[in-house]
Amino acid sequence: MDKEDLFDMSSDSLEDVEPMTDLMDLSGKVAVVSGSVGLALFVVKRLAELGAKVVFGARSEEWGEMATEALNDLGYEDVTYKQYDTRNVAESEELVKFAEETYGPVDICVPVAATWQARAFLDMDEELYDDVVDTDMKGQYFLIQACARSMVRAKHGGKIVTIASVAYKGQDMAKLAMMTPYNAAKAGVIGMTRGIAKELKQYGINVNCVAPGGMVTPGAIANCVETVAKYGPEWQHDQMTLSDAPVAETPDMMARMIATMCTHVSDFMYGSVVDVCGGAGLSFQEKPWSYVMEDGLHA
Repeated sequence: MDKEDLFDMSSDSLEDVEPMTDLMDLSGKVAVVSGSVGLALFVVKRLAELGAKVVFGARSEEWGEMATEALNDLGYEDVTYKQYDTRNVAESEELVKFAEETYGPVDICVPVAATWQARAFLDMDEELYDDVVDTDMKGQYFLIQACARSMVRAKHGGKIVTIASVAYKGQDMAKLAMMTPYNAAKAGVIGMTRGIAKELKQYGINVNCVAPGGMVTPGAIANCVETVAKYGPEWQHDQMTLSDAPVAETPDMMARMIATMCTHVSDFMYGSVVDVCGGAGLSFQEKPWSYVMEDGLHA
């Protein structure tokens, strides 16, 4: 075959390529999200913006109602809140049932709800450990299970995007650490994602993971307040000054990728982990050095 024939093999397919706008369209899709503030709020907003009908559940009824009002004010009417504790398996099943009754079978699942507490490993107690691991890993596992059952019953495939963190690599609070249950839970989410992905591919379900980096959220602020109360202002000073890790100004920097992974863009992705962390862990060059002469390109 000559070069023209080889080129035609590729170019002939161009007419069949779907427009990106169509690939990103979630109109008619039903999404279930856990969490109501911070990252979860932005995920719900982005999914609704792409046309999905969204049910989201979280512990705080007050925050849930405030989130619903804020989203409704932006024009997103097909957004519904239900009080929900992600640590409770039965409530995961109830949340999915509520979504099915409200909008129909589930197409998308994004278990965002998470918690953490900075504690020295030697200070960690069982109650706090259980709260972190049950929320961040067990909660995701069983909400995914309930959503996947809805997808399989409907026989229409689906998208599941788990939420880890770059903390799975140990990239949490530089020179402070103190996040062992969170490290363990988020590393567990990676393994869980890949295991579930291998099982659910046969049903046309894509299971992938997004690992966010640092971001400012109400939950993070509240958790830091509790840690300061335990360890004092010196800990707060160190937490604010020792780390130079990138911090997103808004959780939307992560929500954009999460929403994209819920669309047809991820059709050929299974068990993948996408880090959205501003390059955490990289040592960025701070000076050009490309040309040392005075009139170099960097001038």
